[in-house]
Amino acid sequence: MFFVAALALVSCEKDEDKAFVREGTAPALTVSTNSLVLTEEEAENEALTLSWNAADFGYEAAVEYWLEIDTAGDNFVKPYSVSLGSSFEKVYTVAELNTLLTKLKYTPEETHDVDVRIKSTISDLRNPVYSNTQNISVTTYSTYVEPGYVYVPGDYQGWSPETAPSLISVEDNGIYQGVISFNNKDNNLKFKITAGRSWETNYGGGSAAGTLAQNGPDLSVPKKDSYRITADLNNMTWTAAQYSWGLIGDATPGKWADDTNMIYDNEEGVWRLTIQLTAGNIKFRLNDDWTTNYGDNGGDKVLELNGADIPVSEAGTYEIVLDLENEDESVTYTITKL
Repeated sequence: MFFVAALALVSCEKDEDKAFVREGTAPALTVSTNSLVLTEEEAENEALTLSWNAADFGYEAAVEYWLEIDTAGDNFVKPYSVSLGSSFEKVYTVAELNTLLTKLKYTPEETHDVDVRIKSTISDLRNPVYSNTQNISVTTYSTYVEPGYVYVPGDYQGWSPETAPSLISVEDNGIYQGVISFNNKDNNLKFKITAGRSWETNYGGGSAAGTLAQNGPDLSVPKKDSYRITADLNNMTWTAAQYSWGLIGDATPGKWADDTNMIYDNEEGVWRLTIQLTAGNIKFRLNDDWTTNYGDNGGDKVLELNGADIPVSEAGTYEIVLDLENEDESVTYTITKL
């Protein structure tokens, strides 16, 4: 009986289809050059062509190809990846390649050795396959443009262009933007925009709402608060959108019902508030609304969206600073008892 059963098992193994997954065959990558010096004068010229053949996963499947870039010798531990779709070639102009490497924090005007390869994927259920690595020596150029500034003197700061906060045009393209806190006590919310630290060239309201005119009448905002102001001197237009961070919580004068507005420090790029607090909790929120609010989950002075209430252990006068300068990476704050 044991002999017959063994024969039956062997027979089943022979008749049954055996399922297995074969690793894909990676493409072979070639590059048009292994050494490049990029210059702004040749920005529109072709700089680098990447070419590869199709990856083979053993059956018909839609393959997506990715370019991976890493510093030479770093072994693609944390590569930068960009999808190249289903094509077998990618041509970079000088400007495109320079922008890509600048985005990866490679210092302009220096030569960098980078490794590139092609990753091929068909599904999260199948391991990707990688082409051979090509090394490229490339020198980038700086695209830095000296920013431009205009200034916003007004009643809130004594009508002084010499000490007024600024709006900045990062690309120096005639479009200026910045945050201004109108916090004067008498609610006179008028201001102007000056081209320099004097009244020599100044802009006020134009003939229509939202327009500017040289030497025009005073501009104004609707209420005492902080605003993100945009001035387009190309089209002579301006806007003011509320952009106000405040403190709320049962430790504040307004409790959980009303925010206490913070003041934007234009020079340091942070929000400040000196306030009398009681023992309790606080949070930060934008534009008097819970849609965007920050709390501290870890007690490490690093804020998280919709994070936990921040405890205030004892009553007193506090200086609070909210730093959103590097908001994409982290938002931090300090709370100092005076």
